[in-house]
Amino acid sequence: KSQQQMQIMLESIGDAFFAVDRAWRVTYANRKAGHFVNVDASLAIGRNLLEVAPDLQGSPSLAFYQQAMESGVACAFETFWEPSSTWVEVRAYPSEDGLAVYFHDINFKHQASQALQKSEHRFRSLFQQAADSIVIADRELRIVAANGRACSNFGYTEAEFLQLRVPDIDSGSYLYTPDLELALADGQTQLLRITKRRKDGSTFPADVHISRFEDGGKEYFQALIRDVTEHEETQNRLRELATHDTLTGLPNRALLGERVQRLFDTCPADATVATMFLDLDRFKEVNDSFGHEFGDVLLCEVAARLRRVIRPTDVIARLGGDEFVIAAHCANGKNAAARIGEKLLDVLTAPITIAGHDVIIGASIGISLYPSDGKSKEQLFQAADTAMYRAKAAGRNRYRFFEPEMAFATRERMALETSLRPALARGEFELHYQPRINLRSMEMVGVEALLRWNHPERGLVSPAQFIPIAEETGLIVPIGRWVLFEACMQTQRLMREFGREICVSVNVSARQLAQPSFAGEVRQALRESGIAPHCLELELTESALIADIERTALMLRELHELGVKLAVDDFGTGYSSLAYLRTFPIDVL
Repeated sequence: KSQQQMQIMLESIGDAFFAVDRAWRVTYANRKAGHFVNVDASLAIGRNLLEVAPDLQGSPSLAFYQQAMESGVACAFETFWEPSSTWVEVRAYPSEDGLAVYFHDINFKHQASQALQKSEHRFRSLFQQAADSIVIADRELRIVAANGRACSNFGYTEAEFLQLRVPDIDSGSYLYTPDLELALADGQTQLLRITKRRKDGSTFPADVHISRFEDGGKEYFQALIRDVTEHEETQNRLRELATHDTLTGLPNRALLGERVQRLFDTCPADATVATMFLDLDRFKEVNDSFGHEFGDVLLCEVAARLRRVIRPTDVIARLGGDEFVIAAHCANGKNAAARIGEKLLDVLTAPITIAGHDVIIGASIGISLYPSDGKSKEQLFQAADTAMYRAKAAGRNRYRFFEPEMAFATRERMALETSLRPALARGEFELHYQPRINLRSMEMVGVEALLRWNHPERGLVSPAQFIPIAEETGLIVPIGRWVLFEACMQTQRLMREFGREICVSVNVSARQLAQPSFAGEVRQALRESGIAPHCLELELTESALIADIERTALMLRELHELGVKLAVDDFGTGYSSLAYLRTFPIDVL
């Protein structure tokens, strides 16, 4: 959405605009820029700038672009574009990503300047009709002429203007130095950004083109003044969209790194900077229960509460989803960081009302300390992220400081994930069965299939270790399919061995239930194994039921019509209500 808004803005501004990365590849160009070089702007994306506009090779413009890119300093200049015989005014703004260039046709200004030298009558006509404010001053900066647009823009009559000096219409932010006078004496036109003041005291930013000319043996300065308020507002809005989260208004990842680095750079030698990764607990359940619109309301409220807790000098940002980052100077080191962590947790304990429901949304926080846990923001972000996951695993709604052994646990988890991916193909999974006993007769009436991973090097790996990884990576879908088919086949063998019916319960993840093919897979498993549908019970979690209520209800009705039993596991741990039991054809709670 932010990218779409930026494109709309860049197409609507009056200037031609293009941007290149540091390899001089075009990353964006609006239609005006494409038209200027007779190229479809969309076809220029990804191509080298000189390939799109070969006439730039050896031109002064390219030299200015290269200097701006190398020095990191913005530049502005006027140049003559020979292919279209057009004078253009160019502004180039470098960044760490490359170069952004705005330009527009200023033939009119040059024609006006020539006309001034040729004919006083023509000069007066153009002078008064110019779209920009034009002010002429003598060597002592006394204003000797102002056109109609200047009068209307500044709020003075022409007679009042002639009583003023140039500093009277400036905000005082610019000093006219001898260097400027020397440059003008050499015949150069200078482009300055100056804040101007109107008669009523209000101010506005302006691009001011200053040139020098002589008339009757006297020296004069001419200023073409263009109000760039709208342009600056567009620039500020583009900058805001690029560096801030559109939902909460907090800085985003792009701005976070810059501000955290500034904290590091200004940190006293005996002080600490704490970087905190905060992840909301059970946010997905709230989102699934009430919808994304209410989830957005919750995120905005969380952002507002976090803002109230931190100091003006601290940094807060939203990385995306339900992840936030806080960075703060801590004069007392770990103890000060712990107090901030406690404040952040406390501010989220008060209920948040959503759709008439009071929701308590806790958080898990990971904290890393500069410089003890790392000296670069990347190291500290990684350390805080690792500590945050440890806090979540420890029971949520708490904070944890990074410890070196946590990095080992992270590497261990990555190693498990790497081993898990080929485990199904290698036949490393097996099913164990937990019996269900009728307490009156003490007879076994059924079993629950439990997945176990027999790792070739580690032996049996706890499901608590690998099931969350399978859920996150999506591997749970093919693994769950194998469990379903294998449980049905093994149950059929058990029934033949014992000579009686046995009901088998199989756990189904939310990811499996979301697959459109799931009902067909159950039907296939029943057909291939030969067990009766009433001998299969599918255990579903509460969160799986409410992820998409309408689609889930259709899926469960289809399964129920097959004769399969449906059970809800751990009911009451999510945000659903008893009313949901009327929506779904549930057999066992």
